[in-house]
Amino acid sequence: MSDPQQPQVPPYAQPQPPASGRYPGQPAHYAQSQGYVLNGNSAQPGYPSPTPAAHANPPGRIGFIFGLIGIAVGLISSLATNVLVYSGGYDTYEVSTLLGTLVILVVAGLALGFGVAGLRRPNAPHGQAGIAVGIGLALLVGTLGSLVINAVGAALFQYL
Repeated sequence: MSDPQQPQVPPYAQPQPPASGRYPGQPAHYAQSQGYVLNGNSAQPGYPSPTPAAHANPPGRIGFIFGLIGIAVGLISSLATNVLVYSGGYDTYEVSTLLGTLVILVVAGLALGFGVAGLRRPNAPHGQAGIAVGIGLALLVGTLGSLVINAVGAALFQYL
């Protein structure tokens, strides 16, 4: 007589735990600690987090969006002022430059403020908030630096 044939199981297959969530002989607390932790988010592999909204960072996302809006306004303002200079619309050039600069400063301040608020949130992702702070600071420094350089240039032009 021969032994009954066992089906061939690939070496990588793992036995599945019974419905109780633990293998025979395992301590009862082991079934509760099988998940993984990533960025403070513990969840079972393959399953969504039980409370995804708890780990979101709305201020960081809002700041990131304001940063992107600031970049877009800066590009459009630069294009509009160049078109006005080359078309001879010098009267509207100054108004366009002033409005563009003011909008950029306001939006950059909002991006910076919301970005900092997003960075101060504990147990929340900080990627978009950090990018918002970077964009906000870059827009503020660039715009204020441009204003100072233009003012110095205008003052030197009058005296030379």
